[in-house]
Amino acid sequence: MWLKSLLKGALIIICLWGLAIGVFVLTLRILVPVEKIEVPSITGKDVKEAAILLGERDLALKVVGRRYSSEIPRDMVISQVPFPGIKVSKNRVVEVVISEGSKVVAIPSLKGKELREAEIYLSQKGLEIRDIGYVYVDYPPGKVFSQNPPPLTEVDRKEGVGLLVSLGKKEPAFYLPDFQGKRVEEVRNFFEKLPLKIGRIKESPLKGEEGIVISQFPPPGSKVDRESFIELTVSSFYEEKKIRPLKNKLFLSFARVPLGFEKREIKVVIEDSKGKRTISYGKREPGERVGIITEVKGEGEIRIYAGDELVKMEKIDQ
Repeated sequence: MWLKSLLKGALIIICLWGLAIGVFVLTLRILVPVEKIEVPSITGKDVKEAAILLGERDLALKVVGRRYSSEIPRDMVISQVPFPGIKVSKNRVVEVVISEGSKVVAIPSLKGKELREAEIYLSQKGLEIRDIGYVYVDYPPGKVFSQNPPPLTEVDRKEGVGLLVSLGKKEPAFYLPDFQGKRVEEVRNFFEKLPLKIGRIKESPLKGEEGIVISQFPPPGSKVDRESFIELTVSSFYEEKKIRPLKNKLFLSFARVPLGFEKREIKVVIEDSKGKRTISYGKREPGERVGIITEVKGEGEIRIYAGDELVKMEKIDQ
């Protein structure tokens, strides 16, 4: 029971302290009035200038509406709440309505401006780009060439402006004829009459007349312009070399069978223009002198073996 009584007493003390603090704060507010700030007149000022002016007086600005006005320029303050001269507390928000400018506006001339430059220029006047088209025309690329509506036309701001932007002058295109079989001088004369150029001429040895176009790139019928790379392959002088027929030669040589106790097989390996081949002279007695006669075509090499032992080798020149 004593614990319950103690808690009840503590709660009563806390409530009394809270009441005392509240009475003290209320007394201070009555005896020491809160500082009041007089609201300045910002009507007719640019919204940015108005925000700075209010900020210097510890007041804030809030745009609550926009309205078209033929008399007040765009982004100027039309009205404000609270009104000028009224005293308000610190950090009070001043609500304003600003002008959208005239609903009907004269379209400026945009011809010759860069697209980005035209977009910014229109935005400053409260206008937007409705659509953008591109066209090949003899006019600097990237510049506005035409506009709709035309300059000085009065339109509603919401209509927007259509722009036509230049892609520059379009280069003429050509379809390549077939130059194969024509003389290179004739083809050069053809290119001199057109805004085309031959990128490279390659020579290729070929029997027959010299200076004739053998092939071309791009192939006949291809669409090209002045920037296209065109390559021609032209025949050059070709001298056919006469190949002398290879002669057959008879090869005569002697080889002695190495001394020993057993007979050995005599083999002759020939390598020449006909390829590689082996001729056997059978088994011969040790110390026997064997005559070798064979035919060789062109240059080559002859190796004589007794069993697996090489006993003689000779080179044959043509």
